Amino acid sequence: MLALARYTLKGPYQAAAVVGALAVLAVFFPLLSGAALLGAMVAMFLTFISAALVGLIILTQGVQSGMKAILVSIAGITLVTTFALGVPELGISIGLAQWLPIVVLAQTLRTTSSIALTLIAGVMLGVVAVVGQFVFLPELESDWVAIIQQSISQLPQSQAYDVAELGENIRLMVHWMILALAASLYLVFVSIVMLSRWTQARLAESDGYKREFQSLSLGKPASMVALVIMVLSFWLVQDWLTSLAILVSAAFLFQGIAVVHAKIAKSKYRSMATGMFYALLLIFPQIMAVTTLAGIVDNWLNFRKNGNIENTPG
Repeated sequence: MLALARYTLKGPYQAAAVVGALAVLAVFFPLLSGAALLGAMVAMFLTFISAALVGLIILTQGVQSGMKAILVSIAGITLVTTFALGVPELGISIGLAQWLPIVVLAQTLRTTSSIALTLIAGVMLGVVAVVGQFVFLPELESDWVAIIQQSISQLPQSQAYDVAELGENIRLMVHWMILALAASLYLVFVSIVMLSRWTQARLAESDGYKREFQSLSLGKPASMVALVIMVLSFWLVQDWLTSLAILVSAAFLFQGIAVVHAKIAKSKYRSMATGMFYALLLIFPQIMAVTTLAGIVDNWLNFRKNGNIENTPG
């Protein structure tokens, strides 16, 4: 990753070539791959890396340099979707959906030098996405259910499952997928920009990102807004409010993770503890909920003291 980042930052042509190639491969590979799951996984990985490199370009060289690489990427994606699928507008849509959040978040971080403000800017984008989702795509949930049920209906009939029960489980699963859609995208895009910032610090041989992340705090006003949204979502039971509650929870999940990193920063077993924490975070939803709650409460109780945060120069 660092070697690829160094090459990308050598100049605008190198940046455009690397980012464009990765973005095109991310669209092209699933079309040629015989295994759908493998194709999707490789495409996600390539997209993640190309987006992180664009974020790095914006952080180090500014948004204009980043836009040059993005335009090459969109042109390449559009060519692939035009010749392979005959749908040129699909490439433009993919490009805009993929790059616009990265541009906003990376430029916010470059301008403010604040991870907290970047997270809040991401929440604002997420709010726009939630509004657009429920206002302009009200049939999205039913469309997804219909597509999945149609796919399942083509499978050989078996007594191993009850069709009615399976249909209800599908509807429930899709319902929560829709509610968590904005939050899921938020986690992805913020993680990409975090990777960009980490790469920037590593290339500069600096511990700046480590100190910035370990001291991350969204503040009492933001936590109060989050608590109000969460309470209203339980009280009013509206899908759009629930989606907003999941979105703001995702923001405070990052602060909770920062609290954990700060607490174990000076432990002899830091690497092992960090690995175990992330494993538990991915496996058990309860750990994610507790971490999010810790991120919210930290704004009042201040779990981190100055001694918990490594103050390495740089």
